[in-house]
Amino acid sequence: MHIRVIGQGPDLVMLHGWSMHSAVWHDLTNELAKNFTLHLVDLPGHGQSSWQQGDLELGVLVNNLAMELPETAYWLGWSLGGLISLAFVELFPERVRKLILMAATPCFVQKDDWSCAMNTDIFKQFADNLNVNQAETLQRFLLLQARGPDHSRDTIRQLGKQLAIENPPRSEALQAGLKLLIKTDMRTQFSDLACPVQMIVGDRDTLIPKDMLSEAKRLHAEVKVSLLSGAGHAPFISQPVECQKLIESFINE
Repeated sequence: MHIRVIGQGPDLVMLHGWSMHSAVWHDLTNELAKNFTLHLVDLPGHGQSSWQQGDLELGVLVNNLAMELPETAYWLGWSLGGLISLAFVELFPERVRKLILMAATPCFVQKDDWSCAMNTDIFKQFADNLNVNQAETLQRFLLLQARGPDHSRDTIRQLGKQLAIENPPRSEALQAGLKLLIKTDMRTQFSDLACPVQMIVGDRDTLIPKDMLSEAKRLHAEVKVSLLSGAGHAPFISQPVECQKLIESFINE
């Protein structure tokens, strides 16, 4: 697994979302690297990481991450990366000092008792369409992520630089990632978290409804929640300075 290490200071692990790779953090890492040693992970089959069948099975992935990352660190996961971070904390609670979930949720799809999420059929449609036209499907997902925030056109352009079209992930990795988003329910693990946890969500996120934050509070009363006005699913691109301040304040408090 390719992990780029930059900066100085306490260790901070950063996990990207579905179909992206670690370069998507560019604007945020420029500032964070001044105060933290960043471990920028390319998930299997994404960016510069190789791919073998089964690499994105949650147990396999978490154990592989454990072998390559610091013994203790702060963790930041965006979208799918947040879900994977929760799985890591479940198996290695002593290794995560604090957890930051950005535009992430313990359960990405709707359940009978969890309406603050996406309809399962939307993710399944993406999975079906990947087999027909991967580039077009990823472009649609990009538009979905960028829809809603202020300056959404700039967000789309910047996300596009990191997306599949220029450095395409393996199709098998994309399918495996979607399977994780559809099948993984970490609500119980989220409610049992022992480490301090922060959730950062944009109020115009089209994938993570903002009312998820109140449901998260019911699961874990001590979670610190931040709702960014005018931000969508990639707030660290549309509002990097605000995100940096929230992250550093939470880690340092």
